[in-house]
Amino acid sequence: MSVPPISPSSSPPSDDDNPMNGILAAMKTPQASRVLGKRPTPNNEDFDELEDDSAPGGTSGNPLTTNPFTTPTGPNPNDLIAVKNFAARKKLKTEQLAEVEVFLQDPPHVRDTKTFALLHSVFNKVEEIVVATPAFEVSDDLRKNINSYSVAMLLSSHIASYKGAPATDSLLKLLLRLPLGIPAGITANAADYNRLQSAVSDALTQTRATFKKHLAIRRKGGPEPDIFTLARTFIKNTKCELSVPLCCRIALMRMVFKKHAANDFWDKLDAQYAVIVQVAKGSATALVRAFEFIYESDKKQHIGDGSGVGPRPDASISGIQQQVDDLMLAAQLDVMTTAAAATSAAQQAAESSSPDVFTSQAA
Repeated sequence: MSVPPISPSSSPPSDDDNPMNGILAAMKTPQASRVLGKRPTPNNEDFDELEDDSAPGGTSGNPLTTNPFTTPTGPNPNDLIAVKNFAARKKLKTEQLAEVEVFLQDPPHVRDTKTFALLHSVFNKVEEIVVATPAFEVSDDLRKNINSYSVAMLLSSHIASYKGAPATDSLLKLLLRLPLGIPAGITANAADYNRLQSAVSDALTQTRATFKKHLAIRRKGGPEPDIFTLARTFIKNTKCELSVPLCCRIALMRMVFKKHAANDFWDKLDAQYAVIVQVAKGSATALVRAFEFIYESDKKQHIGDGSGVGPRPDASISGIQQQVDDLMLAAQLDVMTTAAAATSAAQQAAESSSPDVFTSQAA
């Protein structure tokens, strides 16, 4: 059955009579343009599309009260599934997962406030953990290390003092530079630092007493041991190795011990060493020559039974002794640098405070 043609004079049939006419008309008629944020008026005039902030699911309201992760009917299903999967991987508890779901629906300003409150809660927990941490105690392993390094320090070529606070401070600074399990920042905790300081002082006292016993050794009916045999007695059961610098230091101890074997031995040793350093006047060569003289004199005076074997002339210092020497030298350089900087600053301050000679003369 064919469709009868429509004459121009006759009125077109309604859409009810022939649906195809309505479809064809809709296809030929241009659709009104639609711009995001705009909507046409009956007069084809655009105006800003404003949504009611109070309408559920509105997206153009106050950004502080609008949650992009929610819909008018609740949380976005995809976001909720992703959050649940993430929480399962992190092994959150059931009540924690419920709090996360609520957090997902909260407005941004509520989420920020909750996050800030949780940070305070974490800080409180950390403080409880710190308070509950047991007080620092010197363990047996640490005490063994302290004893070992006390021997190496008292036999070092860079030691400045054998007794008193200077010796204790030197060993403390040395230990704090080593990875021995000492808590970081222990110097800020007076109680813990006093425990470490007491252990260091006890170790030095014990080591000095042992050294004095070695110096007093004298074979019955025989001569005193030669410097090499005596030095091996000093380093027995320690990590130190025989070397010429080590023998030089022990030779100085024996030289002073012969005249001052009483309780003031270590004080006299510090005084004798101070004299040597003063005479050297900062010259490393002069200091080496002084110890070489002491070392050679000891070898001539104490031959022993001839069984002592010295180190090779080309033998270098190694092991714990080299480590201690390097650290003590670095500490001395730090002290010298600090002192030089302080002196320079004092000189600059004095120069800046003194009146200008030329200015005063011109006035």
